[in-house]
Amino acid sequence: MAGKIRVGVIGIGFMGSNHFNIWRGRSDAEVVAIADVNPKKLSGDWSEIAGNIAVGGGRVDLKGIKTYTNPGELIKDPDVDVVDITLPTYLHARFAIAALRTGKHVLCEKPMASTIGDAEKMVKAAKAAAKKGKRFMIAHCIRFWPEYVVLKDIIEKKTYGKVLSVMMKRLSPTPIWSWQNWLMNMKKSGGAALDLHIHDTDYAIFLFGKPRAVMSCGAAGVVSKGYDHMATHYMYNDCPQVSAVGGWIISPTSSFEMAFIAICERATIYYSSGKKPTLTVHTKERVIEPELPAGGSGYDREIAYFAECIKSRKNPEIVTPDDALLSVKTVFAEVESARSGKIVIVK
Repeated sequence: MAGKIRVGVIGIGFMGSNHFNIWRGRSDAEVVAIADVNPKKLSGDWSEIAGNIAVGGGRVDLKGIKTYTNPGELIKDPDVDVVDITLPTYLHARFAIAALRTGKHVLCEKPMASTIGDAEKMVKAAKAAAKKGKRFMIAHCIRFWPEYVVLKDIIEKKTYGKVLSVMMKRLSPTPIWSWQNWLMNMKKSGGAALDLHIHDTDYAIFLFGKPRAVMSCGAAGVVSKGYDHMATHYMYNDCPQVSAVGGWIISPTSSFEMAFIAICERATIYYSSGKKPTLTVHTKERVIEPELPAGGSGYDREIAYFAECIKSRKNPEIVTPDDALLSVKTVFAEVESARSGKIVIVK
């Protein structure tokens, strides 16, 4: 692609503002358009944007950037090369498919969709668009998060012998900041299981592939009508124990935390977003602080990767459409397991 990648961001909330700032900070890209239903955001007043981590806000200079209240108009804009979709989950399929059919590259926030059926439609549209040279990726940021990248490398290379156990954790206060409180609407967000816990489900798949089955339990109906807290054991042949716990019912005075403990034959690897250093490797003899890959956070690195895929005319391989679909299917299997109290095969 000659010249800068021209980006249109649809949905200026917690994640949309984050993506906007990252694209705007890149030398190979420029944000040329944004779309949102809130006129305050289109005027540059982002003071009310909030999330479980700080992403900035306040007043934003939108000089030279087109603004749309209708996402469909942004998608049709001939000056837009890439449509970055950071809308609520239930709207992903509608606008991602429309953008792909219009001939745009598409980066879409996770989870892929709020239903398996919608996710399957997105996969079909993405594969059709790929034949025409258009790139598509679901923004599963944990696959790019520096500490998680290091752990994957350690496990794949068997740096400390075989992995024996991977335990993951992702806990957040209740996300009361979402537009029209959509996160608390089970049909729109899928609850904490699909919106939050899926990060670790997807990472388990990234490490070991499709699990044979899942066994889950959780707390439902605490702050929404879905599962607000979920614990899952993923059944694999390659690792004796893989599990994750996640949810959004910790007290509002608590802080968001993502973490893992991986036990290998010759070392234990600890990560916590709330500690310094965040990542340490404990062998029998010493404690090591591994060097983290450059490029910023997982958000920065996923966008950099997608931009490179566009420039090099290659389909993304770190997150494929089928990967994203499998993550959605696996979470739905977890919900079924929690409801039934039985082990559920992942199809």
